[in-house]
Amino acid sequence: MMKKKQAGQAFILVLILLAIGALLVVPTLRLTDTILGSTQTITGRNRGLYAATAAQELVMWRLFYGDLVTILPNNGDSEIFTVDVCGTSVDVSVVMRAVELEGGVSLATEHTIMPMKEVDIQNVDDPSQPGRIFTYTIILDQVSIDNTNLLLAVYDILPIDFGKTFSAVYRGGSSKISDNGEDWDIIPDPSYGTAGNQLRLRWPYTGNFAPDFGQFEPAEVKYLRFSVNDTLTEDDNINCNWVVLRVGDGINPENDVFTVSGPQASITVGEPGPTEGCDTVGVFEVYKCTNEECEPEIIPPLEPTDLTYTIHITNMDGFTRHIERIVDYLPGGFEYIGPTSGITDQGPTTEEWIPPKDEDSVGRWRLTWENEQISNDSIGASEHVTLNFGATATQGISGTYYNEVLVQPQSLSDIKIFTDIDDSLDIWDLLGNIYSWNSGTVIVPAYDSEASAEGVTIDANLALEPDGVGIISWHVE
Repeated sequence: MMKKKQAGQAFILVLILLAIGALLVVPTLRLTDTILGSTQTITGRNRGLYAATAAQELVMWRLFYGDLVTILPNNGDSEIFTVDVCGTSVDVSVVMRAVELEGGVSLATEHTIMPMKEVDIQNVDDPSQPGRIFTYTIILDQVSIDNTNLLLAVYDILPIDFGKTFSAVYRGGSSKISDNGEDWDIIPDPSYGTAGNQLRLRWPYTGNFAPDFGQFEPAEVKYLRFSVNDTLTEDDNINCNWVVLRVGDGINPENDVFTVSGPQASITVGEPGPTEGCDTVGVFEVYKCTNEECEPEIIPPLEPTDLTYTIHITNMDGFTRHIERIVDYLPGGFEYIGPTSGITDQGPTTEEWIPPKDEDSVGRWRLTWENEQISNDSIGASEHVTLNFGATATQGISGTYYNEVLVQPQSLSDIKIFTDIDDSLDIWDLLGNIYSWNSGTVIVPAYDSEASAEGVTIDANLALEPDGVGIISWHVE
């Protein structure tokens, strides 16, 4: 009897297993089918990825060794073609793109932070304090890729018509700093003094800025803002503002660099005459262009291209000034060819090659025009003059190439606004060379390349380099 009962139990178990197995087999088969299908999809995507990558390598080869560099400028700056990679068809497009590269530049001089100045005028309706409020914003731009030094102090020299009484001019509690131009932190009021009958402010009150504000990354911009009360006279004149930066390591003052903004944030009162400049002192404004629009000049790589540089010099002063010397820095791959025109028709006195200071900098040709070469060195109040010269660029490396100019006035003995700004300086240290910063922009293009195959697209941005093609960006979709 026991054997028959056990046999019946086994039969029931078999039936249960068959029932459960039927439920498991169908999903298992479906999973297997899905896995096999996915394997085919993954295999196809891998094939597309390999093919698109190979096509991008072909683009890089054609840029450095082949014909793309010469084809693109003559083909609407773009080239579209198809390439077969082991039986897989890849669609490729390459576009020549001229953009100013980011991240700071290597400058010819020791100046690193470029100061710019803006002013906003606000009318005050309060009967107890009528007039206007002038809010100045100092823009601090770390132009140089060399950011080893710190911003130690900022000096601001107000127009002479604001007077010499700090408490009557400066609005207490108005000093603020920002690292984005939107979020502002209040800082202590500056110290003050007078120089050449002009009120001068200094931040911080004593010592140096803390590293969190004084340290800049390449291409970083920071801001300092403050306000003054309306004490301007009603004379017909132009009121300009000056900024001086002190930059250094905070340890060795003898190595500090003082950078002058030049006359900026001008406020016009009344109707100044056409030949009037900044009240009391303005000296020169200097900048450089390669075309009439003063827009960046785009040149093809590896192809000699003639350019005409124009140095613009404006006497911002109320008095006639004379030019002692003009020094121009041409980047490597650029060569002076002349002719020279404008305030002189003579070529530079000297042409000297300045090798790179380090592996991150670039070499330059330093061109110098001395006073005896400048036939018209006298510039009247508010007068604008130019010096033009031809150069040839033969540059095959993608990037942005700037030109810098220093213009030295002949006499500065009557300029007093920088008196006693620092015991170790005289006026020649501050105004001996009026600096254009990085201007006269010339761009050798970079390249956008897209390769698509089997549902995979690779977008890359490429740039020519001395020993190959550099990948600026690489994105897979």
